[in-house]
Amino acid sequence: MVAVKQRVSAEEYLAIPDWRKPYLEYMDGEVREKVMGDLTHGGIVSNVTTAFELVRRRVGGACGPEIRCEFRWDGREAYLLPDCAYWTKGRPLHGLKAALPPLVAVEVRSPDETMAAQREKCRFYRDHGVDIAWLIDPRSETVEVYEGDLNGAILRAGDVLRSPLLPGFELPVADLFVPDED
Repeated sequence: MVAVKQRVSAEEYLAIPDWRKPYLEYMDGEVREKVMGDLTHGGIVSNVTTAFELVRRRVGGACGPEIRCEFRWDGREAYLLPDCAYWTKGRPLHGLKAALPPLVAVEVRSPDETMAAQREKCRFYRDHGVDIAWLIDPRSETVEVYEGDLNGAILRAGDVLRSPLLPGFELPVADLFVPDED
């Protein structure tokens, strides 16, 4: 089993079975365990995935949770698994060893993650080919938007998550945070 933050080559990382849990990501020669979410986290990912699926059925494209995406720059590579991602119709999907960067990458803060680390990840996405990154925080019930000139603009209940790059996509922020059933 691969330890957290173990240094390996990209080929060694890619040889690790996909079904291994917790999921693993790879950056700067280091394998990192992806922090596992809880029921609240899973519900939010499900809500976003469902909203993406409704758009996908209408206009095409691809979407899903935990899809491995490859990022390549300056002879380096990283493999990250956004909590949810969406590729528009016509956007290249398949890279050399994983999916190419999506149009939208969504991260949902897990109980053991810091907002600083998640913000860094969203900025990485934006710097490496992702047009839109959304950081959803269940604790504050907010969404931070990284798109165009927006570098963490905050949306709250009463606001609607939308983008000119995703025509027809509208998701009220309050609908992300449906309380768990007891």
